[in-house]
Amino acid sequence: MEITYQTFFPQQRLDLLAGSFKVFAEKNPTIKANVVFDADHRAKLATQMAADSAPDTFIHDVWSAAKYYEAGGILDLTSRFAVDKIDLARDYSLIGIEQWCGKSYAVPFYVTSMLLAYNKDLLKKFGAPDPWEKWNGQWTWDDFLSVAKQVTKAPGADSPTGSWGLVMDGNGIDNIDRNLQVWMTSNGGETYDVPNMKYTLDDPKSIEAMDFLVKLINEQKVMAGPDDWKKLTDTLGTTDPFAAGVIGFRQESTGRLSVYAQQVGDKFEWDVVPFPSGKGSKFIGHSDADVTNVAAKGKNLDAAYTFAKFLGGEETQGALAQNKLLIPALKKAADDTATFLKPPPKHLQAFVEPLRSGQFRTSFYHYNGLEALRVQNEQLKRAVMKETTVKEAMLEANRAANAQVKFGSCRQTVTWKARG
Repeated sequence: MEITYQTFFPQQRLDLLAGSFKVFAEKNPTIKANVVFDADHRAKLATQMAADSAPDTFIHDVWSAAKYYEAGGILDLTSRFAVDKIDLARDYSLIGIEQWCGKSYAVPFYVTSMLLAYNKDLLKKFGAPDPWEKWNGQWTWDDFLSVAKQVTKAPGADSPTGSWGLVMDGNGIDNIDRNLQVWMTSNGGETYDVPNMKYTLDDPKSIEAMDFLVKLINEQKVMAGPDDWKKLTDTLGTTDPFAAGVIGFRQESTGRLSVYAQQVGDKFEWDVVPFPSGKGSKFIGHSDADVTNVAAKGKNLDAAYTFAKFLGGEETQGALAQNKLLIPALKKAADDTATFLKPPPKHLQAFVEPLRSGQFRTSFYHYNGLEALRVQNEQLKRAVMKETTVKEAMLEANRAANAQVKFGSCRQTVTWKARG
């Protein structure tokens, strides 16, 4: 029988998993799994789900998962997990979208964990201390700012772009969940409240963190802002200035580990380190994930589940670990010192530590999560452009985002721990 697996993974990632797909075919000769890539997977899946024509199994859309679960579009895997003795909490790292209303709907695939990648050679060049060597990876905003100032240099004869202390994805000031949440939680703040299903961007500690970031751009000028980012990428002819060797620090969620292994190579030495913390606070990480769902109305449910289970099994999880293609959701694979945790970079364990200690947060999942992020971003960019104050931007972002919150009878599972 044939089944279809739909994903947004580009060919470069699929190539790294080709070996595990071959193993699946050898172990399951009666199942032909057709892997289909779609760059616009989220939109296509929405159309397919509405028409009851979803692929047999697929990488989920994290922002629509709650709606699909509650509409009965995703197969309940609870009984199948019981038969196969799969214990999600025991065996996998979870972000709270895998189970809904007390039932299990997903096979974990991979997770992410947010750290800062940094150019050790660039720090040495300008006499800046290494955050592991000086502070053992436990540093403060003041420590970070002192290093960033030393690394940031204006364009000159030896460098047409100069160098920057910090860049963040998407020119930095957008997407609170992915780009900015760690700064806020590591300052003692929170960005949302699951029990009450609301955003909490009015938290004074979160506002303080946002103010710190905006000042890094507009006052300290050590972080590339929107205009700086465009000039930098245009001059270098690349979308990743870090790999070009002119960036001190850049956020990294493990999605570029395999890319940096190729692009950076031995051009310079780099490592990863936890984000710095605000005064009196400790680092709180951020994790997101993608899981595998099975369409409830598929024609070959057993075969689709077999493939989904394989993606979460040792062969595929081992391939993720071996190639450092994101963090394997299977704890056993992510904790393997011979594969995923094997340097370089040196401190890969720092990615896993928040997941094991529970000192992390995830994104806020509800029916309109993407729309809420969009209205937040609009306000935060206004603060960067000095069209409003940071406090006013955060308060309006909070109001506008909460107006978008819609949810059904259940909430995401809290998989993290209270501050330790």
